[in-house]
Amino acid sequence: MKKLVGKVLASTLAVSTILGAVSAFASGTDGATQGTNTFVDGGTDIQFWTFQELHVPFWTSMADEWNKQNPDRPINITVTTGESHALHEKLLTACAAGEGTPDMADIEIGYYGSFLNGGYLIPIDDAVEPYKNDIVYSRVSMYGDGEHVYGADFHLGATVTYYNMDIMNEAGVDPSKIDTWDDFAAAGKTVLEKTGKPMACVEVNDLFLPQAMLLEKGSQYVDEDGNPSIANQDHADVINFIRQMIKDGTIQIAPGGGFHTEEWYGFMNNGGCASITMPLWYMGRFTDYMTDLKGKMAIYPMPVWKSGDVHEVLQGGTGTSVIKGAKDEQLCKDFLAFAKLSKEGCTYEWEKLGFDPIRTELWDDKTITEDPDNKFLQFFTTNPFDILKANGTDITAPNIRGAYSATYSVLVSTTYTNAFENSVDEDAMQLLQDEQDTIVY
Repeated sequence: MKKLVGKVLASTLAVSTILGAVSAFASGTDGATQGTNTFVDGGTDIQFWTFQELHVPFWTSMADEWNKQNPDRPINITVTTGESHALHEKLLTACAAGEGTPDMADIEIGYYGSFLNGGYLIPIDDAVEPYKNDIVYSRVSMYGDGEHVYGADFHLGATVTYYNMDIMNEAGVDPSKIDTWDDFAAAGKTVLEKTGKPMACVEVNDLFLPQAMLLEKGSQYVDEDGNPSIANQDHADVINFIRQMIKDGTIQIAPGGGFHTEEWYGFMNNGGCASITMPLWYMGRFTDYMTDLKGKMAIYPMPVWKSGDVHEVLQGGTGTSVIKGAKDEQLCKDFLAFAKLSKEGCTYEWEKLGFDPIRTELWDDKTITEDPDNKFLQFFTTNPFDILKANGTDITAPNIRGAYSATYSVLVSTTYTNAFENSVDEDAMQLLQDEQDTIVY
C-alpha cells in the first residue's frame, strides 16, 4: 500500500485531481452509498467512511443513541461506503496527501498496518479507558503500536468449527469428542469413508484456517518488531498437516478459492463439506447465503494441537479509527468508544449483525444468550456463547503491526496457492522462505 501511494503521488496527475477523486467518493458521486442519522441542530458534522454497507445503519443508529445520552455534544454523522479495496486505496491516498480525509473510518484488518505505519491515526487510549475492564481488551490493543491504541473492533472474532450435523451423523462422528487436530484428521477419514464428503476445505485466496492453526502454536505472521516472519517451523508444520489431509482426501481446496465466494456458498449450502473453521462473525454468512443449512449446523470449539490448550483464537476484524485532521478529535474518540464498547453498541452488533460481543457481561445476559427470536440462535443447533464462556478472555489475537499488511498481501495472493495447489511437492520451509523474500514493506 505504501508503494501504491508513492506511485499515485508521483504520477503525472495533479494532486488536485487526486483530491477531486477522493472528494467524489466522499460525496457519493462515484457510486458510493451514504447514510445519515437524525439531524440535530447545532450538531457537529462527522464524515465517516466504511467498506461495508451493513455497518451504515449501525453507525447512524449509534449516532442517534449518542445524541440521546449526550444532548450537550450532539453529532450529525454522514456514513459513506464503497468497495473495500477502492475505499482503502482512496483513504490511504487522502491520508498521504493530508487533505480530503474523513473524520473517522472503518479499516479492515488486512490494511490496518499501512495506516498505523503511516502515522495517520489518532490515539484513543483516554476514550477507551472507562470501558477497559468490561471488554476483551486484546480486541482493542491489537490496533496499537505497543504504546498507544488507535482503533476498536466490532466483534471478538472467536474462531470456532462449524459442523454439518447431517454429514457428521451419517458418518457416526460426534464433534464434541474432537479435541485435537489429530482427532480431527482421524474423524475426517471416517467422514470420507462413510459419506464420500471431505471433512473440511482450505482457502488459497485467504488465510483463515492456516492462521488459526498457527496462532494456536503461539506463532505470528510478523515478529514482535513487525518484520515478516512466515518462514518458520511452526508455519511449515501447519502447511504439512493441511497438505497431508489434502492427500488423504479429507481436505480439499475451497470452491472459488475462498470462503466468501458464490461457488463456496453453493457448495457448502448443498452439503458439500462436513465442516468449516472460521470466526463466529461468519454466522452471518450462513444466515445470508447458506439458508438451506438452518437447523443442520452446530458450532463447537476448534481443535487444538495439544489437549488442554485453549480452543480459541481471534481472527478477522475491522479497526474503527479517528483520522488525523478530524474536526473534533475528542468528540470522535468518545463517540467511537461509545459505539464499539458500550452495552448499547455491543448489543446492537450481536442482535443485528451476529457479531460475538467484545463486552463480556453480555455473555451471561440470558436476554441475549437465550433469546428465542434471535436469528443466529435459531439457525444453529448449539449456542456460541457456551464456547465464549468456556474459553474466557485470555485469547491470542493476530499481531498486525509493521509489515502485516504487506505480508498478508503475499500470503493470500501467492503463498497458500503455491503451498496447496501449485508447488505441493516443494519443501514447506523452502517455499515459505521464497515467499518471505518477496515481501516488500
